Amino acid sequence: MPHLQQFRDPDLSLWQSAVDEVVAKRTGAGQAQSVGETPVVQRPDSSNQMVQGAMVDLAAENSGHSVPLPTSASPMVTEGVGGFAEVCSNLARQLAWAKIKGDQAQVTACQQQFVRFGQCDPGWLEVAEKYAEFQLQIKLHNGKVPYRTYNSIDDFVIDGKLPDNAKIGIVGDWGTGDDAAKQVLAQLARKQPDAVIHLGDVYYSCTNFEAQTYFLQIWKTYFDPDKVPSFTLSGNHDMFGGGAPYYTLIDALHQPASYCCLRNKNWQFVMIDTGLHDRTPGGVDPTFLEDTEIAWVQRRMATASGRKTVLLSHHQLYTRYSNIVDPPPSGQPSMAINATLQQQLGPILPQVALWLWGHEHDFVVYEKQLGVLARCVGNGAFPVLTSPPPKIQHPEILANDDIRPAIEEDGSFFTHGYALMELQGANATVSYYQDTDEDDPMYVDKL
Repeated sequence: MPHLQQFRDPDLSLWQSAVDEVVAKRTGAGQAQSVGETPVVQRPDSSNQMVQGAMVDLAAENSGHSVPLPTSASPMVTEGVGGFAEVCSNLARQLAWAKIKGDQAQVTACQQQFVRFGQCDPGWLEVAEKYAEFQLQIKLHNGKVPYRTYNSIDDFVIDGKLPDNAKIGIVGDWGTGDDAAKQVLAQLARKQPDAVIHLGDVYYSCTNFEAQTYFLQIWKTYFDPDKVPSFTLSGNHDMFGGGAPYYTLIDALHQPASYCCLRNKNWQFVMIDTGLHDRTPGGVDPTFLEDTEIAWVQRRMATASGRKTVLLSHHQLYTRYSNIVDPPPSGQPSMAINATLQQQLGPILPQVALWLWGHEHDFVVYEKQLGVLARCVGNGAFPVLTSPPPKIQHPEILANDDIRPAIEEDGSFFTHGYALMELQGANATVSYYQDTDEDDPMYVDKL
């Protein structure tokens, strides 16, 4: 089965976004097509030679190596045969960076290489142009994300939209635009939630094309933001494109900022922005919240007026199966706990009934620890191979290892899933579903 691959590095992810957009537009894959009554958007995947070539090229770069260029004595091969597509990807990246840096001599040298390796698809030149466009747009804004700070500390609180008896859908790491994403959202829509919250990440970099094509277009097929309050949190991949497309996306959802609070008489859903500070190349630093946002969160707890609180974020406070910084920087120990987030949020955690997060493409039922009951619900759509199998990285972080995502019929991938929280006054039930069984949840929390 063709699949997607992610890189937690903004430069590498942006290259994937550039390849994806060029391929999608050339093949018409990014256009909505009618299949029965459901509009379908197909995303290019590893079955496409350019997508596959970029994946191989970037994997080499990510591991600290580069794809070797053929010598003049090397036999010339057709692109995609013998792995030549990754060479074309590497050449195009060199050309793009020469353009970004304004090095005309290097631009000319790279163009001559393309002539020499004439079998490269001309689409790689389009990719280089698109990538340079992405990077120069970010540079134009000095790399600054258009993060929104409140004028009043009581801004971004949403009242009157959530009934006392309500259903809230929650899905994480869902923005792939592939068939699995559509299936998950279709199942969630059939449960008729009163509000839906996405825990963040539109792949690969939440560019305008990706946000509109792989998120909003599909989302509106199942949920009308004018009728069903809809939210998408800030994940690391959402910031890799500079952040501006993410804010255009949340405006289309009528979401006031990257952090906000949806509440009724008995419950408040406090959504926070952990994506803002996880966009450094290599992702070597644990993420954290802005000081002003910490003050805003503290205010939500101080003015809860008896409401129970559900905290939602993209990133995790702790992890059993992964690492806070993944992979750990060379020579540094792996981290099970984000100590910075713990310091920032620790004082309010005893007031939190449940914390839901994503980031890891997994479903994990944690034991209550560090003062909070938490669930990882990051298995919304991103494909996760069953080989190699997940391993416990941090046994000191306690979880129910018997409740784990199942394996799909072909045996290659784990299932995807989502959560549905049903409010009945001051009580709530959270049901966690797999996309292979939308009738019987795999686990249920009663709050």
